[in-house]
Amino acid sequence: MKHWIRTIAAVAALAMAPSIAGAQDYPAKPVKVIVPTNAGGSVDAVARIIQRYVDDSGSFGEKLAVVNMDGAGGTIGTRAVHDAEPDGYTIGLWHEGLITSAVMGVTEYDHTDFTILGITGYSEIGLGTGVDNKIKSFQELLDTAKAAPDTVLVATNVGLAVHFVPLMMQEKAGIKLHYVQVGGGAKRFPSVVGGHTDVAIFAVSEFIQWKDAGLRPLVIFSEERMPELPDVPTAKEFGIDLVANGMRIWIAPKGIPDDAKAKLSAMLKAAVESEAGKQAFVDAGFRPVFIGPEETVKILDEWDANARPLVETAKQLSK
Repeated sequence: MKHWIRTIAAVAALAMAPSIAGAQDYPAKPVKVIVPTNAGGSVDAVARIIQRYVDDSGSFGEKLAVVNMDGAGGTIGTRAVHDAEPDGYTIGLWHEGLITSAVMGVTEYDHTDFTILGITGYSEIGLGTGVDNKIKSFQELLDTAKAAPDTVLVATNVGLAVHFVPLMMQEKAGIKLHYVQVGGGAKRFPSVVGGHTDVAIFAVSEFIQWKDAGLRPLVIFSEERMPELPDVPTAKEFGIDLVANGMRIWIAPKGIPDDAKAKLSAMLKAAVESEAGKQAFVDAGFRPVFIGPEETVKILDEWDANARPLVETAKQLSK
């Protein structure tokens, strides 16, 4: 009997050995990072900062391969992450669209259907236009929208934060804007600069990135004026009590190994908190902070609760 038990134990140990070794060896190959936008936007910028840290430091043990997967308001990319093998070798980077796409019914999955790895930085956001646009200031935008409702064209990505924030602004300001589906930041930029639309939401990092390329910031949705853009007023200065920022949220398929989750989160934290990482985030217009998985889940739960009351209005405006 004892011999039989020892035999079973030995067989079980041998069966478990590959999985244990696999966990200890993670990562054993490059990790794919899916960015659900074109190259050049603020989400892509954060992915490249993390990628550069991993390449330069070598501390993660393998490289990151950033793959831009634009389309359908980011849902092509998030679906690719959602459906990937939960082995820790496919992760993604997105923003509050993870919440808003779900509450709008665009996706059948929400943030609870992913492994949440954390938040790397955030950037205040604002409304901007092209330097050649007839609207030269936020006050002019308000005056125009009040005098001629539904004529100021907003380049947006329907169902995402860049749709919800102007919606909240117009309700607080008592105006009506007209929304045009355009896409991510890399597409909204040429839309407003080229005069196809009037205004759009951009991150402070994007205002900095495109400051010499024809993008004019009109207002920032922050508590105070930004040091990077000291001449740009806040919405609060116009009596509009609205503060919003863009988080950069890292996700993985549901059920990745605990060891992979821990190592990925630790890698992200180390990247943000390194001296080079901090400076890169600041230079790009982001606040260099890392928020761990558990706290990130709480933040996403709160975002979900706040977004749901706006869904019906948002759906009407997207028709």
